[in-house]
Amino acid sequence: MIRLVRQYVASRSIRSSSRFQRGNRSRARPGKREPTHAEILAQRTRIGELLGQIRDLQAEWTEEAIERITTENTTLKQRVRQLAADNRTLDERLKASRSNLRFQDRRVADLEARIADPASTI
Repeated sequence: MIRLVRQYVASRSIRSSSRFQRGNRSRARPGKREPTHAEILAQRTRIGELLGQIRDLQAEWTEEAIERITTENTTLKQRVRQLAADNRTLDERLKASRSNLRFQDRRVADLEARIADPASTI
């Protein structure tokens, strides 16, 4: 994979630089626009970044790094479980509070009705 990218970069840099160095633009195809220096620079920069990412992905992991990441992953999983349990608890408390509020609203409405019409309670 890296070899193919490097070959592509090499072929692109040879083709693009040779046109500009010779100053001969007559070889360019009619209707096709020449890539600007900025476009070429941007493409080369992007290719360099991608090659760096490939190199990083191919790097071997050390035992310490594997152990650290595994430990961190375990810790994060435990934290997720704890947060999920806390979320369930808070959700249950919220439901209970809403139920209590509905009950209290009915009780207040009943008491207001009694105050408004004292004859109906006798």
